[in-house]
Amino acid sequence: MREPDPTRVTDQAALTTASGRTWLVVGGITAAIAVIMLIALRDLRPAGAATTGLVAVVTLFLAMVAVRYGVPSGRVRLALLAALTIAIFLAFAVCAGTMVVVESTVPLPG
Repeated sequence: MREPDPTRVTDQAALTTASGRTWLVVGGITAAIAVIMLIALRDLRPAGAATTGLVAVVTLFLAMVAVRYGVPSGRVRLALLAALTIAIFLAFAVCAGTMVVVESTVPLPG
């Protein structure tokens, strides 16, 4: 068995031995920023895109909390938390990106 190399990404404490609290903090901050931005963007077209993003971001963060307290400690829990953190950002980016593209390309009605 090889000795852990702290310079390898897969050997970092955040993905191997951490409790997951840091992932919850980072995910919570990311989710809070996304929620604030999506609330501010809720009047943009397409209708419902911001609400869809809000529901997705909140659901993903709640999934992070469930994983943190429901999955036994180890690499699986930490990998799931990392993936959910990334998914929060992607959900926001897709919804906000969609709104930006629609607002910049579709003329206003009337």
